[in-house]
Amino acid sequence: MSEISRLGVRELLDEKRALEAMIERMSVSMARAADWLISEFAPAGPIMREHNLSYCHKVVWGLYEDGRLDAVERLLDWIAAYATMGIGRYGFPEEPPFHNEMQLLYRFLTFAKVAERLRHPAFANDETREEVLTYQHACGGVFGNKDHAKYMGTVNPLTTSFFTQWALAAGLMEPAIQGADFLAQVVDLNTQHMTSDPGKFYFNYDPKEGALVTTPAPGEEINCFVDTIKPKQHFYYIGTAMAALADVYAVNGEARYLEAALRLAEFERRLNPQGLQWPSYCKVGWGAAELYAVTEDPMHRIMAANVSDVTFMTAQTGTGGWAAMYYPLKDQGAWESVQYNGASQEPNGVPADGSWALLAGHEITGEFMGEMGRTLAVFKAMIGLVENRLRQLIFSQ
Repeated sequence: MSEISRLGVRELLDEKRALEAMIERMSVSMARAADWLISEFAPAGPIMREHNLSYCHKVVWGLYEDGRLDAVERLLDWIAAYATMGIGRYGFPEEPPFHNEMQLLYRFLTFAKVAERLRHPAFANDETREEVLTYQHACGGVFGNKDHAKYMGTVNPLTTSFFTQWALAAGLMEPAIQGADFLAQVVDLNTQHMTSDPGKFYFNYDPKEGALVTTPAPGEEINCFVDTIKPKQHFYYIGTAMAALADVYAVNGEARYLEAALRLAEFERRLNPQGLQWPSYCKVGWGAAELYAVTEDPMHRIMAANVSDVTFMTAQTGTGGWAAMYYPLKDQGAWESVQYNGASQEPNGVPADGSWALLAGHEITGEFMGEMGRTLAVFKAMIGLVENRLRQLIFSQ
């Protein structure tokens, strides 16, 4: 029996009102963000003007989720025409290593899952798929870059989850299941760490050793684990794994995937709630929404709505977009002073001390739209289920 089926009339009415209120606000927020991004297309803005794929890869996803398909096709055509560096490799040689090395496969997967759904011929083809599949290790985890040895030491849930989502869109079920198996294994290996006090989730896995990396380099705890204390962390490792596990479960019904996603959601309940004000909490909302779609549990709806409310809509700027992010590379540095409160869209002179990398507001806006768009789609689907159940209960009395 589903969770919706267990709810009474009053509980269903509460769920319906909560969904309706969020759907209305989120729809307005998405439309404002999409309008701003399109206004930033060349020649007025940097999108499809600057030789930097980061102005495009997440924007493809965000605009797709808002149904701006003409704009999405323009972006994909531009990437294919100007940003191709090889089969499955996209970017520009002049971009910094943080972009075109560390994020090489991740950036492709962000827009490629959309390209697969639209069957764009430049990306949704057997040659590209075969190349991308070579990034998956036998353990199921996925390397972010196999051209440089320094990126081949570990695999993690972020790249693996995005690979899994891409594989689902491409109809490649076996690689998607292998990715989900890896994600479930990482959750299993973290069981003792997640239930400790403070709780920790270690997100780097060494495939040679067959073990989690639990000893961070000096000053780099932020690149090793998420804990239940700090308000500014890479929370997205939890959220993106939750989303991929829930989506694969929705396809094949393997209980192990749902159980792993539920354990991540339980861990999220112990995180510092101030983390909702940090941009990297964004994917937690996406993961919770995909989990809500399969559990129908109002607790997961609340978790997703909290992210859309605080992380997204409260921080949305007057332009309709979101501020650039000073992405942390080290535990301490100038990035710690930055607040994301919707006040500014432009970089504000944070000292360049080597502790951060800048993610443009266009990239953040595309990402937030992609994640909120998935949440909005789930909420719209769920309200139909709630209304149907209400009709059944009311007319049966």
